[in-house]
Order: sequence, then C-alpha cells, then structure tokens
Amino acid sequence: MCKRRRFAGVTLLLLALSQPALGEEVKTTLPVVTEGVLANGLQYTLAPIKSDAGRIDVRLSVEAGSLDETNDQSGVAHMVEHMVFRASDAWPEGVSTALAQQGWSRGANYNAVTNYERTQFMMSPPDGVKGLGLALQALAQMTAHARITQPDLDDERKVILEEWRGKLGVAARMNQQRIAALREGSRYPDRPTIGQVASIEHTPATTLQAFYQRWYHPANMRLLIIGDFEPEKVKALITQNFAGLPAITVPLRQDSDYNQQLKKQLRVIHLQDSESGGSQVSWVNRFDEKQMQGTAGYRDRLINQITLSVLTRQLKRQQNALPDSIGNIVARKSETGRSTVAFGLFVDVMPGDYKLGLETLIRERERLIRFGLDADEVADVKSDLLDAATRLAGKPENRTFTDWVQTLAIAWQQQQPYVDSQQRGVRALAELKTITSADINARLKKWLQAPDQVVQFSVPGRVVYSVPLPSEIQRMVTQISTESLTPTVMVKTSALAPLPDHDTSGKRTSVKNYPAESVQEWQLSNGDRVVWMKTAPAKGRLWFEAQSNAGYLGYGLSAWQAQLATQLLRYGAPTGWNEDDYRRWKQDKDLSLSVSQQEYNLEILGNAPASELNTLLHAYQLLHTDNHIDPASIKNSILTFARQQVMQDSSLSSQRQKEVTNLRYGRASFAMPDEAQLSTLSAATLAEQWKKISAAPVTFFVMADLPENTLREAVERYLAGIKRGVPLPAAPYVALPGHREKVSQLNSEPKADVTLWSYSDEVWSPERAVQVSIAENLVTRHLKKVLRDDARGIYNLRFSTVLNDRTNRIETELRFSTSPERARELALLARQAFEHAQSQINDRTVKEMKASFRRSQALWQTYDFMTQRRLILSYRHFNNPGYLSRVSSLDNAITTDGVRAMASRIYNPKNLVIYTVLPQEKK
Repeated sequence: MCKRRRFAGVTLLLLALSQPALGEEVKTTLPVVTEGVLANGLQYTLAPIKSDAGRIDVRLSVEAGSLDETNDQSGVAHMVEHMVFRASDAWPEGVSTALAQQGWSRGANYNAVTNYERTQFMMSPPDGVKGLGLALQALAQMTAHARITQPDLDDERKVILEEWRGKLGVAARMNQQRIAALREGSRYPDRPTIGQVASIEHTPATTLQAFYQRWYHPANMRLLIIGDFEPEKVKALITQNFAGLPAITVPLRQDSDYNQQLKKQLRVIHLQDSESGGSQVSWVNRFDEKQMQGTAGYRDRLINQITLSVLTRQLKRQQNALPDSIGNIVARKSETGRSTVAFGLFVDVMPGDYKLGLETLIRERERLIRFGLDADEVADVKSDLLDAATRLAGKPENRTFTDWVQTLAIAWQQQQPYVDSQQRGVRALAELKTITSADINARLKKWLQAPDQVVQFSVPGRVVYSVPLPSEIQRMVTQISTESLTPTVMVKTSALAPLPDHDTSGKRTSVKNYPAESVQEWQLSNGDRVVWMKTAPAKGRLWFEAQSNAGYLGYGLSAWQAQLATQLLRYGAPTGWNEDDYRRWKQDKDLSLSVSQQEYNLEILGNAPASELNTLLHAYQLLHTDNHIDPASIKNSILTFARQQVMQDSSLSSQRQKEVTNLRYGRASFAMPDEAQLSTLSAATLAEQWKKISAAPVTFFVMADLPENTLREAVERYLAGIKRGVPLPAAPYVALPGHREKVSQLNSEPKADVTLWSYSDEVWSPERAVQVSIAENLVTRHLKKVLRDDARGIYNLRFSTVLNDRTNRIETELRFSTSPERARELALLARQAFEHAQSQINDRTVKEMKASFRRSQALWQTYDFMTQRRLILSYRHFNNPGYLSRVSSLDNAITTDGVRAMASRIYNPKNLVIYTVLPQEKK
C-alpha cells in the first residue's frame, strides 16, 4: 500500500532559522512525498526533488542497534554493519568490491553507521540517478543475502579493531563516565556501539549470523530516497529488489529496554580523567517526558523552548552576582532514552572551589524554585517567537537539495512527520497565544523538582577531591532553603539610546580603476585603503572585510592578552548599551560583524543588507572608538586559563603538545600566563592591547552593488578618519627544516598515534594551489588503499596538504592510529606510499578530478565569500585584483603532468618530522 502526503515534521525550533545562503543554489519548496509499505513490511519514503539534475540520495535503516544485543553480543550490531559489505549471494567477491568495480568510492558514494537503536546505510551513486538500480540491488544483497563467514570476519576484525582503537581517548572515556551517570538504570552503559576489545577479537561468525537473522528483515527496515526521479519508476525498482523477501515477524521490544528506570534518589558522581580539564559542578534531574503528537505535542514543545530560553536569559543576568571563582550557570536539557530526559544546571568553577560551586548552584536552584521566571521575560521571549512565527507563516519553505536531504533525513530517522516552516509558523501563531507565564513556571518547577537527582563533580587532571555524601548535600539544601533570597529581577529598559556618534570623518584621496575586474581601489586620508568590487552579492547584501597586520604575535603585543582581548570583543557593547541589547540590535538590522585574529593578521568580517551600509560601517567604527569589554567575560576566560594551568604539567596531552612544538618549531610561539599574571588581569589591560591592535593600518575589501557616491559618503564619514598607527609585524613562526623523528610513551590507551609532517618550498600561485588540491584528493585515495585496504592496519586517517600562501610552502600532515606493534611498519608504508603516489596518478583519474573541479567551480562562482577570498588573495600576492581574471582558466592547470609534479612535492624526506606516541610502560 502507499499514500501521498506532505512529509510532515518534528523539527520545531522557530528561532533556528536558516542562515543566508552563501550562493544562489537552486531552491525548491517541500516536495510531495510518497510513502508506502510492501507486503513483507518494508516501508519506503520517496521525495522527488528536481532542482539538482540527476542527483540522488538513498538511505536504508535497519531498526536494530547495540541496545538490541544480548549479553554475549557486545559490538555485534556494528560488526554486522561491516560484514554485510563483504560477500553476498550475488556478489561472493564482496559488495564493496563490486561497487568499487563500478567506480564507487567508500565514504563518497557509500557508507554506514550504527548507533544504539539502528544501523543506517547511505548511498550516493557517482552517476546519480542512473546508479539507483545498482544501489538498491546492493542494499538488498546486504540486508537479505549477506554471507557472514568466519574467514571474512577474521580478516575484517583487523579493521574493526583499528576503528575501536581510533575512538580511544579522553573524550571517549569522559563520555562513557557521563553515560554511566546519566543513563544509569538502563542498557546504555553496558551496550557501547563499538563493543569491547575482547568481543571484537573473539566473537564467532555464528553470533553475528544470529543477530543478522533476528533483526535484518523487511518489517524492520525503512528506505528513504530523495532526488531527481519519477516516483512510479522508483517504486517499481523497490518492488523488483525487495518484494521477493519473505515476511518475517520481528521480535517485540519493550520501551523499558530503551529508557532509564527512574526512582526517587540523590546520587553523587565523581567525573575525572587525568587528561580532562573540566572543572564543573552540576545538578541534574531525570524524568519521563513522553512525546505527544499533533497540536498538543507542538504546544508542549513550545513550552519547553520558551522555558529554556527565559531560564537562559535569567541565569545570564544573575552571573554578575556570583562569586569571583564561579563562572556562568547554564541550563541544558537532553534526551537520555526514547522518553526519558535529563535537565541540568551546570556551573564552571575554579579548580578546588567545588564546595562553593555546589553552594552557589543550590542557592540559584532554590531561587528559581521559590520565585520562578519573570513574567515580563516570558512575554519578551514569546514576542520574539511571535515575530519569527509571523515571518515563517508568510512564505513557503525553500531549500537547496543538500538542505532538504539533511532536513528530511533527520525527521525520517526519528520516524516523525515533517511539518514545513510555513505550517510551523501558522501553528505557533495559534498556540503561543494559549501559553501563559504560569505554564512556563509550572514546567520549570517540574524539571527542578523531579525526584531522580544526580549531582556531578567534574574534577580536572590529577586534582585530588573527595565528593560529599548525599546526606551532606541534603543538609546544604535544607540550610539554604531557609535563607532570605530575592528574585532575579528583569531590568526594565526604556527605548534604546542612539548609538554613540564619534567623528572619524576623512577623505578619499585617490582612485585607481581596474575595469576588467569591476574593481576600484581608493586611498583614504588616514592611510587606509578600500578595495571595492562593484558586484551584486546574493540577496542584495554587501560583504565587508578589514585586513591588517595585527596578529597576536605582532611586535609590542602580549600574545595571550592580545588573543583574549580580540576574543572578548564579541561580548562588548558601546556606551549606554548592554551586550544583549547590542546583539539584538544587530540581529534586527540583519547585520553580522565578527573578529578573528591569527598569528600575523587581524580580520574583521561583516555583511548586511546593502541598505544598511551606514549601520555596518558605524558598527565597525565603534570597535575602534567606543567598545567596552564585559568584566563577566574576563572572569570566564580566567577560569579557562586556570584549568589549562592545572593540566599543563600533569596531563599526557600537554606533554605530547610540548614535544610536538619543540620537534617541529624548536620553541613555543609564546608563553602562557602564570597564576600571578591571571590574578592581576584587568579590563584596562586588555583595552590597551586592543588599542594597539586596532591602530594598525587597514585594507578594506567591499563587495556591493551601490552607487559610488553612496559608498564614498559612508566610507568618508565612518572610516577615513579612524586614527591609525603603525603595522605590527611579527617574526615568522614556521616549522624548522630537517628530518627528525621521536618516539614517546605518552599514551594512556593501547594504541599508537602516528603523525608525519613534511613541507616543500613552493611559491604560491592560483594554478599551483589547484594542482596541490587535486593531488591531495588522489593521494588520499592511495594512502587509504595502502594503509587500510591492503595492510589492514588502520581504520581512518586524516591527511591534508595545502600550498600555504603565507609561508610559500606545500605543507603536509598525515595522522593515523594503529596497534603499537605495527606503528613502525605503517609509518614506513606511509612514506613509501608518498614516494610512489605520483605513479598512481593517471590521465583517467585526473580527467575525473578535472570534471569534478569544473562542477565545483561553477558553484563557487556563485559564492560571495569565495569571490571575496580570491580578491583578498590577489591583493596579498599581486597587489591588484588580477587573480579574478584568471579564475575561469584555472582548470587548464589540471593536467596529469602538473598534478604529478605537485604530488611529488607534497612529501619531502629532507623536511620531515615523524612523531609516534606509544602506550605508557606498565608499572
């Protein structure tokens, strides 16, 4: 049977609106979706989208994951995922081998992922919709005709073990601790998807076969196809490949298998790892929150959203009243099962101040329980949501093909209908009127007073701390409940004051024209320069970037203070304004302005509607004339530095980083602050750093379709008179020449981490940069074949090589993890693979890459940010916009000889560093 309807959805956050597109990709409205079920129970969903000719995305979900494993099947769901790509009835040589013979690549054209609840297979044929038949044939072979044999499993274990090894590390260890704490009372802590090393090494093929035969049935599978196709033809293909599979009943499952068993309790959890720098106290409440459907469910989720939004604002207002060693309190809510949920308040603390952190957290919880959330704040958030809902309701949802794939796939995976944004807006306009402040406070109180409670202490590094007993915490709660507290009052604000008006007027003193590139270059009376490209960016916007030689390694700067000052500017606001008001004002103006600082340069990027030209330049001017750093932001930064200090001497990762720095560069680029320097840090000190940074001469790059006089008047009013000083040149900080190797025993896990760095001197040019990029793609394929497919020694690798336009070097980095016993062997294999890489590049592969580059180039031409990047590169290297005229012919540089030449230079044994980290010796 099948039915047609608008694929309806669970995604509802009204304020999570799509960001402006970077280019003019073709967009379409929500497709009319066909849903159906074969007689054997297989469900399918078809979403025809014609905007991207020939393109198609295929996903098949088997609703079985690690939670469905029995006690003797640890990691089996994931192992089965691997094995179904091997031998099948129709393709005894292997499904992945058969696909490779048709030009498919793992990762790019087919992939799979297993989690707690499902295993999903994804396919994107290299020939688009023409490959749909092959994709469905492969999926049918994998999910119904796999031959899971012992010899194949013994071979595949090598790859699975390396995948397990690659996931090891502090993040995984801390995540497992959190899962054990927050999902206690369920299967989750005992069912890691990757499994245990013993099960990976010893589980027999018969155990995998049993799991496969139990769960891999049509009634437990769902298929999603999105792309350029005719639904009736695709239904025929689905029937051809899947209808013949037998209808087999899937075992019944209980919701209790996928939720926590909640009860009245107070547990105290100590989270710590020698490599983790977290220093935090949290109070978490767990409760059941069954998802309602329809209008009631939508209203319920709106209440959740408003509650979290108002709570976040209120906690932020309270931050200045907290003790100096206590950071901001933040609220988080997340699903921990199919219907179980965790809500928590989290506070960062100075290492050692855990008791004060706990007292502060209890006090703020009590304040919230006693007084609730401010009714005016609730009204403000509702007003913001109503504005967003009005905008959504006013127009149909339009998305690119890629966006639709991501959006529809999420709702499909959750087995929820997708409601488009226009319908969501209409619903919200109706439901928001029914939601009261009492509803919001009732929801918050329910979260805060849920009886299943967890108090967590995250302690950094090797700091010694004994957590309090539940009875001690309960006494603190009782004592604080008797204190006299006052509510967090919303500050009543009047109309916003006008932005401060500072005189930075000046003159344009000269003009140089480049008609071929539609560029004018202006000199300003303060020494700055404007490079204006008269073009029409997407959606009538203008793009702006200010570049200066004012990196944090610049002469006369304190590197760590300079970085901190630049980072904290995002929290600043002009005189008479607070941070929140200034942020909302920029949102109302649809204006973006960000600050980024690297070693050698400072970038200030902005974009806005062309009609807001003066507003954007005024906001930039205020960064230089009237911006104040928020003291609360400084406090949070000091807490971060303090945690880093705790880790500097005790953690293995810090020791490794020091060794890498010395091995590659000979010294650190700058010294980190000590405790005394942090204790005396002030806003005035950071303001002085910013004063030096912002005085460096600037080149402005502007892309806008504006009358020349309009732009000139704005530039002369806001930019031409900003006081400038001198550039802040920095001594080069680059990798040292030579061949060096080091082996250290600084791994807390049973694995070896191997990294190779290499560089070759090469003067940057657009053509060479393209050749290096093409070589990178082809060499990546070769490395994966040698190290994974042939040697079976790794699961994943990270490889990058780029022609750095600042250092004029081809800079290469290769990272992988493997077993300690094979580290030296695989490092040697990697070097040999580099040495022979150019021989693997042929006319066919280069032609393939050239065609791909041309397709990408056609898209990049529509990306405003890409045009801006190229304009900036052109001035950096040629002091003119000439690069823009060379863009259309860049593909001519993609020749077999040219790519081979660059491939031969991405690895240079004369400038090579190899760093291998082995496990620590057992004591």
